[in-house]
Amino acid sequence: MSNLTQKQYVREEQRQVQTVQNRIEKRLTRGEKYLMALIVMAVVVTAVLMVSNYASMYGQQQEISQLQSEINQQQQYNEGLEHQVSELSDPERILEIAQDNGMELNENNVTVLQP
Repeated sequence: MSNLTQKQYVREEQRQVQTVQNRIEKRLTRGEKYLMALIVMAVVVTAVLMVSNYASMYGQQQEISQLQSEINQQQQYNEGLEHQVSELSDPERILEIAQDNGMELNENNVTVLQP
C-alpha cells in the first residue's frame, strides 16, 4: 500500500506543478488588455494636458511681465509730464511771460484761488 500511496502522492504533486505552470503561462485576457490600454491612454492624456497647461501658464507669465514693463515705462513718462506741468505752471514763469508780453501786475486785482 505504501507504493500505491506514493504513486498517488506523486500524481498529486504533478497536478499541483501543472496547475502552477498553467497559472504562470496564463496570458492576459482581452478585457485586461483593454483595461491596461485605457489606463495607459489616460496617463498619456493627463501628461499632455499638464504640459499644455504649463506651456500656457508660461506664455501668460511672459505677457504679464511684458505688460508690467510697459506700465513702468508709462508711469515714468507720466511722472516726466507731471514734472513739466509743475515747471510750466510756476507763478514766477507766468509773471515773467506776462511782463514780456506787456502786461502789468496790479496787486489790487489779484485774487488767490484755492482748490
